Amino acid sequence: MIKKIILVLIFSLIGVFTLGALNYKDKFSNFNEAFLFIEGEQSIALSVDDYKKTLRLLEKWEWGDKYTPEDEKFRIISIEGYECVKIWSSQPTALLNSTHPLEKYSDENSLVFSSQNFSTYNCMKNLDIDNFGGEFYLYGQPFFYSERWWLYKPFEPRKKLIYFFCSNGCGTHWQAFAKLEPILKSDPIYQEK
Repeated sequence: MIKKIILVLIFSLIGVFTLGALNYKDKFSNFNEAFLFIEGEQSIALSVDDYKKTLRLLEKWEWGDKYTPEDEKFRIISIEGYECVKIWSSQPTALLNSTHPLEKYSDENSLVFSSQNFSTYNCMKNLDIDNFGGEFYLYGQPFFYSERWWLYKPFEPRKKLIYFFCSNGCGTHWQAFAKLEPILKSDPIYQEK
């Protein structure tokens, strides 16, 4: 008797899930909407203190002289397993899985860029500046939130599922997709007050 009840519950849940998924099939007319439905995260809102701390860092973070990069502040940062070097050119963009929290401040402060989905760092597992061959980019300006510094790191989205929810002819020009990645707490960026 208990086995029958469990089987009925399992099949009921499968049916509900299938019907729910079919309700969303072809619901989105473009890739970006479907991507955010599947991979999206809640957008972050910075507290006043986090925003002020971020601005203090951005005053020092700005790109310096292209010919003396060793003099730049925060030229190299560390994320889990990688070291990343601030880049000057070849700046690809990525579709972010949440709105970068600094975007809403771009009209208020010239330190904040209006678009935050461009690459800012190139990363390698074993950093060798003289023989640099980056493995991936990080995107956006760094920001402080929830006692951590953050940037966006690439990930591989669930494209089959995204296309399932996207109507016919749904395509994308995006070649990179990125989600939040904390900068390691051992990084010198945390010494900023």
